[in-house]
Amino acid sequence: MKVLILNQLPMTKRTKGFLTVLGAYTLAIFLGAYSISLVTHLGDMWQILIADVVATCVIYGFSVSYKNSSFYDPYWSVIPVFILFFWIWKNNYTMTPIIILLSIAVLFWSMRLTSNWMKTWEGLHHEDWRYIDMRNSMGKQFQLLGNFGGIHMYPTLQVFFCCMPIQQCFNSNGTPLMFLGFIVCIIGVLYEIISDKQLYDFRIKHPTEKKVIETGLWNYSRHPNYYGEILFWWGLFLMGFESAGMTYLFVAPITMTILFIGASIPWIEIKILRTRPEYKEYQKRVHILFPEITILRRLFGK
Repeated sequence: MKVLILNQLPMTKRTKGFLTVLGAYTLAIFLGAYSISLVTHLGDMWQILIADVVATCVIYGFSVSYKNSSFYDPYWSVIPVFILFFWIWKNNYTMTPIIILLSIAVLFWSMRLTSNWMKTWEGLHHEDWRYIDMRNSMGKQFQLLGNFGGIHMYPTLQVFFCCMPIQQCFNSNGTPLMFLGFIVCIIGVLYEIISDKQLYDFRIKHPTEKKVIETGLWNYSRHPNYYGEILFWWGLFLMGFESAGMTYLFVAPITMTILFIGASIPWIEIKILRTRPEYKEYQKRVHILFPEITILRRLFGK
């Protein structure tokens, strides 16, 4: 990924792009919220799921219209906030200390991820390289299987599933596990913020050189930003664990972890190796994700 200096881009194009994306998400959220009024005979969880799917379909429509699947990129960080608001509304705007902590965790995470997208987004002319790879490799199957199924609907369902512990928090009495989950969420977001800043500074320092960052948190994990993201979802699960217990929701953070380890990270590493052969040596020295494993290896000389 290249370093983006925002003041070097025509602000008119970026402003137009932001307004277009804002309009798309406003329409998506409005139609999603309206769909709830049409399915009030269903359970609460089904209502918000249907609204989530409707909103995703609206964003998919914009992605097709503008021939740019990156329209979906902010969805990951925006929709969990509205899922949180839905449950607050359903619980008569209950704001106990536990729900306040939950709200802080979710909003902190969302603000970090959304602001990071805004900081690095180049405009409507830019599409994520992964989507371009999918478009080129899948051919005619891209629009239905790749774009609608893989880029839009699967992440929506994944995030929705991982947000289900939010509802359980409204039944929590504030056990130590609840507070532990909150701490894990905050640590995860801080981990992302620090690693993003370290990577940004590194790219500013080496704008044209094909170097591999091995400083700061990147000295212990090849993808500390993803590690922080995974911590957040495990923390969210822990916050709702008291009420949910060891149910199927335990699968939620596991599937999120598998998504990063099995798909997102390998995809990025293949791309990095195309331009940075020295990355192979870095792979040998630093664990793909968990800094704890890197530290243990160094301590015991393995």
